[in-house]
Amino acid sequence: MTTQPIPKSRPPAAAPAGRFARLWTAYTVNVAGDEFYVLAVPLIVYQVGGTAAAMSLVYACALLPQVFMGVWGGVLADRQDRVKLLRLCYLCSALALLLAYAVFAATDVSVAGLATIAVLLGLTAPVAAASFDSALPHFVPHDMLPRANAATEASRTACVVLGPAVAGFAVSHLAPEQAVLFNSVSFAVAYLLLHRITSPTIPRERTRGGPASQWHDLTTGLRYLVTGNTAVRIGVLMSTVVNFVFGAYEPMVVYRMRHGLDLGAGTVGLVFAASGVTSVAVALLLSWKAPSRGHLVVMGLSVALQGVAVAGLGVLTSLAAVVAAQIAWATGTVLYTVYWRAMRQTLVPGELLGRVAGTCRSIAYGGAFLGSAVSAVVLNRFLGVDTALLLAGLVSTVLGALVAGYAVTRSVSGKGAS
Repeated sequence: MTTQPIPKSRPPAAAPAGRFARLWTAYTVNVAGDEFYVLAVPLIVYQVGGTAAAMSLVYACALLPQVFMGVWGGVLADRQDRVKLLRLCYLCSALALLLAYAVFAATDVSVAGLATIAVLLGLTAPVAAASFDSALPHFVPHDMLPRANAATEASRTACVVLGPAVAGFAVSHLAPEQAVLFNSVSFAVAYLLLHRITSPTIPRERTRGGPASQWHDLTTGLRYLVTGNTAVRIGVLMSTVVNFVFGAYEPMVVYRMRHGLDLGAGTVGLVFAASGVTSVAVALLLSWKAPSRGHLVVMGLSVALQGVAVAGLGVLTSLAAVVAAQIAWATGTVLYTVYWRAMRQTLVPGELLGRVAGTCRSIAYGGAFLGSAVSAVVLNRFLGVDTALLLAGLVSTVLGALVAGYAVTRSVSGKGAS
């Protein structure tokens, strides 16, 4: 049995700027609807008489399909025209939500119905994400990838900041099913924005073959992560560790501020709002002027910055220090996200990019899920929240410093590290 060689990366030709603008706008509209829906659904569950367990069930129904579908979503993205596949995902999501709206309007909104919709959206979301990530390098030159990713991150973060506020207002003033309709409209608009756009470079692998062929594609992508570019392998390792140790970051920080520092709910919201605004500002700055080299160095330093911030949140006691730490964490998160995506899109062969992006996303969701599960078991039984934050921060700081040092050493020695 022979093993086929892993193809080498070839920079794709860039598409006209107008096509990237439409791709970015469609992504932004879709994310706006998603972030609205993220808070609207638990509020609707609560409104229709659901319990905390019901909220957790709906959340799990949305998360678990993404853990398992990320890898297969990448396989599909590498076997199709990626923009057409993205359009199909948007269309299927819009129709599923429209059907849910019709059912809820005719009967009653139920937890079971919301859980079903969460599963359906959880199946299409990772396919759409892998399609978008792997299509983006065909719409901008390689040296512009950090700035393009920063632009998408800026719009995503802005939606994260504004979406929950809009959702809270809408759910309190509209019927529950109308919130579902709003997200359906966002998917439909995103679909229309991509009308008649195709990937400028057609993937070599087309849709053909059965499960055996798809399994071969999947194993080729996994083999690249194990034996391919060293910088990409390090990125996967960092993502896995960071998502695991920060799996329950937000609940722990909220608990720490509420119970450890005795801050009110309004103050906690303002702290997160400040970090959200900072994230948007950092992403906008990167979209204007982001270096196109030194990906791994920036990633290592950003993970170390996140670690220092999280460790600080475990020991700091003043409101000003907590705000500063949360802002530092948000800054590190944006830097890492932008440069990790740009490095993958630069180094991974184009015909493997969907599979690599999808697998990385599955690892991220899986790490976060496991980290949350472990936190649920150990917190307040074996560790206090402040100690858990301190330990998670120290692990991240050491890991980031080691990676940044390795990347700098390789660069100085002339061996190269992106």
